[in-house]
Amino acid sequence: MNVNKTIMMSAIAAAMLGLTGCGGGGADTGAGTYTSSTSTTTTTTTPTVIDAALYSGLGAEDVAERHMANDATPLPVPAYDAANVESLFGEITANTLLTNDKQWKISGLVTVQPGFTLTIEPGTVVFGDTSGNDYIVVMKGAKIVADGTPTEPIIFTSEIALMDPTAADVGQWGGLTVLGDAPINRGTARYEVDENNADFDFGGANAADDSGILDHVYILNSGALIGTDVEINGLSLAGVGSTTQVSNITVANSSDDGIEIWGGTVDVTNATMINCQDDSFDLDYGYVGNATNIKVYQTEAAHAGFEISSGGNTPMTSPTITNFVISKVNGSDEGGIYIKDDTTAPIFINGEVMTQGIDAGINAKVALTPGAEAAIEFNDVLLNSPTQITGAGLAQVEAAQAYPVYKIDSIVDVTGDITANTTWTAGNQYKIDGLITVKGAGTTLTIEPGTVVYGDTTNDDFIVVAQDANIIADGTDELPIYFTSEASLQDPTTGDIGQWGGLTVLGNAPTNHGVAFYEVDEANADFAFGGADAADDSGILRNVHILNSGVTMTTDQEVNGLSLAGVGSGTVVDNIYVGNSSDDGVEIWGGTVDVSNVTMVNCQDDSFDLDYGYIGNATNIYVHQTDAASHAGFEISSGGFAPMTMPTITNFVISKAANTDEGGIYIKDDSTAPTFINGSVTTISDANINTKAVFTSTQKSAIAFRDVLLLK
Repeated sequence: MNVNKTIMMSAIAAAMLGLTGCGGGGADTGAGTYTSSTSTTTTTTTPTVIDAALYSGLGAEDVAERHMANDATPLPVPAYDAANVESLFGEITANTLLTNDKQWKISGLVTVQPGFTLTIEPGTVVFGDTSGNDYIVVMKGAKIVADGTPTEPIIFTSEIALMDPTAADVGQWGGLTVLGDAPINRGTARYEVDENNADFDFGGANAADDSGILDHVYILNSGALIGTDVEINGLSLAGVGSTTQVSNITVANSSDDGIEIWGGTVDVTNATMINCQDDSFDLDYGYVGNATNIKVYQTEAAHAGFEISSGGNTPMTSPTITNFVISKVNGSDEGGIYIKDDTTAPIFINGEVMTQGIDAGINAKVALTPGAEAAIEFNDVLLNSPTQITGAGLAQVEAAQAYPVYKIDSIVDVTGDITANTTWTAGNQYKIDGLITVKGAGTTLTIEPGTVVYGDTTNDDFIVVAQDANIIADGTDELPIYFTSEASLQDPTTGDIGQWGGLTVLGNAPTNHGVAFYEVDEANADFAFGGADAADDSGILRNVHILNSGVTMTTDQEVNGLSLAGVGSGTVVDNIYVGNSSDDGVEIWGGTVDVSNVTMVNCQDDSFDLDYGYIGNATNIYVHQTDAASHAGFEISSGGFAPMTMPTITNFVISKAANTDEGGIYIKDDSTAPTFINGSVTTISDANINTKAVFTSTQKSAIAFRDVLLLK
């Protein structure tokens, strides 16, 4: 199995909070309540999820969330309009428009016949009747154009749930199926619900086949049982081609799969599956498309989060799944990711798999052949417990979790300043004593892949790379660079917070404080940072693990796991893991550096703290606050200075334990302009989003949330 840049939790931080709520997805443009001027659809999304007074301080029109608590719903709750119900049944043999001034009741099987298009207006509600055996099939050669909007999504639901939302449940109607002419690995096949029905043919030779548009669509309470072992999925895509648009889909409460894709080439983006009883996302029949921004929340015991299979046929099912979250509750089975046979070649990029109990993070049903093992790739995939990897052939994934071994005969003691180019080699382990400063123009500390650096038992050890100096700590997936403590290196079971200092890099990029000094010792001239060089290059930090850090130097002066102060965009910061910090995990004071693939686990203060006018991009950021003592997941502030702190944070997960405070995202003052894109924030007792001050209208309009799930 190809494990490329895989980041997983270390044994000392394996205990992680799993998501217990669930949420919806989609790119939305209104906050709080969605009301259609042309329909009766209303979505209420604020109760109990977040402190309303805190959240209302943001108020920006472009805030876009779905909110959910265990006792509230993030899903659209359309009002039943008995006076405007129209029936829809049988074969559709002409171009047909479902308007949003009606609610459309389907009875039995409704088929869109080849050559015709079913168009559904934004804001339209379609529901199955109380018999429960109602479903829609768009035949090969037909089209569906269900092109909703953020404020007027298209909703498929059941009559029971429409008449009484409190009675909504799984399996109350069928679902939506689209059949296309794109290649599969079975020749021509038939939709499994009725393989004797010639109208259910799918698959062909047209990879660019166009079956229409599904955008901003909710499919709720679906998956009715049609016959023995024959249940309909929420959304089925069979042999669907790449010209078809499938985006911003939420499937909730399906008694079968949420979304199943049989072959084809269609791309799927922004899909959220909630409480699906079988597999949430099932890919088979040689599917070769791209699935991006996929979120699975299994809120009841169920089967796989993702199930991948090919059935022994070729070409193999080989999707690329990028930016994903899988969260499963205790009692589930089959695994977060379930590789069902040894003829698949999926690629997983930038994701997180959270399982509980004995359910595996990654599971393989059969022993994988060497060829099958080599074909599967996990790139930047976080598992909440390395012990939950099961299945023959997955040893390489588990091996990526190895913790460094203490080598008493390979210790190099390091003290004082580094003022000449220096290389630390992987054959040694470097024991630092006190403050180590890399200083002097052009002075570079190079740390080889696989090297271990640790602080001694006095706990006052930290490294500072001063302005104009460089650090090249360029680890690899197989040989990451470790910074840790002597205590945990000698006995990993004793690893704890605050057992040594941390790593600090100071640069010449702009901040909003002019020239400042690193707060641990503001009287030390070596600790100056900030300047006019936005492209300043302080070196490379890649595939680096910083563990057991954050020691207190003096009162209110603690060293973070990783501190970046005035660091410029020429610096590379990628694939960073900070675990068990007694202070912040990563703090950035100003500068323009981009950071990517950063995981912070069990950081006692803020996990990710941005200040001093930082304007870089933070991509693929994971925060797991497993200890009740923790403060904010993200803390954003500017200190009242200009320019404002205005990071763009894309693809993120914040998960906080009970009895933490300050909020998942804490906007600390009214002079910041962060943009949050495609993320989820899970809290239990504190606010999802918290603001310290009442915001001005300028501040409100400066903050943007796009595709952010707020969960309880």
